[in-house]
Amino acid sequence: MAMNGRELARMIDSTDVSTLATKRDVDEMIAQAKEYKFFAINAPASYFPYLVENLKGSGVNPGFGCCRWSGADPTHVKAACAKWAIDLGAQEIDMVMNLSYFKSGMYDDVVRDIGTVKDAIGREHALKVIIEAPLQSDEEIIKAVELVIASGADCVKSATGMEGGTTIHHVETIMKAAKGKVWVKAAGGIRNLETVDRMLDLGVSRFGINYRSAKLICDAANNR
Repeated sequence: MAMNGRELARMIDSTDVSTLATKRDVDEMIAQAKEYKFFAINAPASYFPYLVENLKGSGVNPGFGCCRWSGADPTHVKAACAKWAIDLGAQEIDMVMNLSYFKSGMYDDVVRDIGTVKDAIGREHALKVIIEAPLQSDEEIIKAVELVIASGADCVKSATGMEGGTTIHHVETIMKAAKGKVWVKAAGGIRNLETVDRMLDLGVSRFGINYRSAKLICDAANNR
């Protein structure tokens, strides 16, 4: 699926949530997102009110992740944090599946954790659940997707990028398990247009891409 950069930008969440991301990085990301019209920005959570204020009227959504990389925050903390962001202006929430629960086989607890956050933000707002595919076997990816579907969440997101990159094989496995019941966001280590094109052909609906790579990818799409 050969999109131009303008079309592709509306499928990209421009991201820098790294530990050492600075306000200068956030400001650069905001300016770039306004220029390219990315769908959303994800910055360190403490900057969320700043994103809301500085993206008003731009057509770019302020993105928000409601938990740490492991997904191990108490459920009520995730839910309260997600609701806080929605009340400030978030349209979507990203959360990490509780990876300890999942690896422990505590599948009912995984579903309950996700479902509680979904209930907190309401049906009109999308919940994207990160399964950290780089840490899972194919069988575990399939099981994780099934749990996300059972929870009532809207989207399976492949990875944060903190635990390894998302591969074409990861996306193929996720798409087969999703069976169209949830949409799929590919994120983590996506650095070039060729990878984006291949993932689009597999049916990916959205991408999470570091803001520096997102710019380069959209420029490449405009110049092909």
